[in-house]
Amino acid sequence: MKRRPALTLEQAAIKAELYVRHKEKLLWLLEKANRKSAQSYELLLAPWESLQIFLRLIRAHVAGKFCVAHGSLLMLVGSVLYLVSPFDLIPDSIPVLGLVDDASVLTFVARSNLTLISNFRKWETSLTRPSFHQGSTEPKLIN
Repeated sequence: MKRRPALTLEQAAIKAELYVRHKEKLLWLLEKANRKSAQSYELLLAPWESLQIFLRLIRAHVAGKFCVAHGSLLMLVGSVLYLVSPFDLIPDSIPVLGLVDDASVLTFVARSNLTLISNFRKWETSLTRPSFHQGSTEPKLIN
């Protein structure tokens, strides 16, 4: 039986280009990542929040609500691809260790995109923060 070669982060970033160009394929990938993160929540605890931010950020970008530089988008999508790929550097079939490399990749991508993540979180917060209009004492939600 022929074994698939391991997927590296660099290869995942290259493959991400195909997903970025096809909205439906990208949304399918996000759903697959959601399912895997829900199943592996305890093992992915440290980078779990970063993954959730990546998924929301990519969805906002796909919906045309938040602009992301192409290189950063490829890194984010590449890290999600790496997570869902069962054949990466340490196969997911190896208990615990199979997710260690996935967690490392998510952490690396998050640290490489701190400004983007910070800007996205500020943007998300601004969507639900009440705003007072001049002459009014009642808050109005900003959409």
